[in-house]
Amino acid sequence: MFGDPIENEKGWEVKKMGEVCSKIGSGATPRGGNESYKKTGITLIRSLNIYNNSFSYKDLAFIDENQAKQLENVEIKPNDVLLNITGASVARCCIVPNHLLPARVNQHVCIVRPTKVLEHVYLSRMLTNDSYQNYLIRHAKSKAATREALPKSIVENLIVPLPPLSLQQDFAKRIELIEQQKAQISSTIKDLETLLASRMQYWFD
Repeated sequence: MFGDPIENEKGWEVKKMGEVCSKIGSGATPRGGNESYKKTGITLIRSLNIYNNSFSYKDLAFIDENQAKQLENVEIKPNDVLLNITGASVARCCIVPNHLLPARVNQHVCIVRPTKVLEHVYLSRMLTNDSYQNYLIRHAKSKAATREALPKSIVENLIVPLPPLSLQQDFAKRIELIEQQKAQISSTIKDLETLLASRMQYWFD
């Protein structure tokens, strides 16, 4: 629909990320590290939870109100896009499910908050485009001697092709419909697997 975001062969207007986002910044790990996490409370999202266009609930961490207050400046809001900025998972990106909010992020995850000229679904899918992923990883490897990293200075200067907002919104609606269809198919497959398992048990017992 939009072409390669790096080649930009369709000639869309191009802005820097810092020009079309109201917030770009990472969080921090509460004092005490893993030992300070709680079993319930306010969600603390880490790089291990972020996959391209997918959120993993495995090993999801929680912090209490006092810890969260110290991280107020990195509170995740609806429509924020999260980008991993260090380590082996650098460049992975997704949108956090709203039911996990309010939430915070640690220092390995960057909040990218688009302004009104940039649709958050479009932004997330652009960042996870294969061509853009290669672009991010090249940047991450070029600036870190021992570890991949995307510092704020790089993220702010990333290029963002900017199609008309109406097209971005149309794209987001299409993505939403596709995701709904995928969820329905996944649910149907699970139902069929459950049915098959029950019949197998009946036949062999």
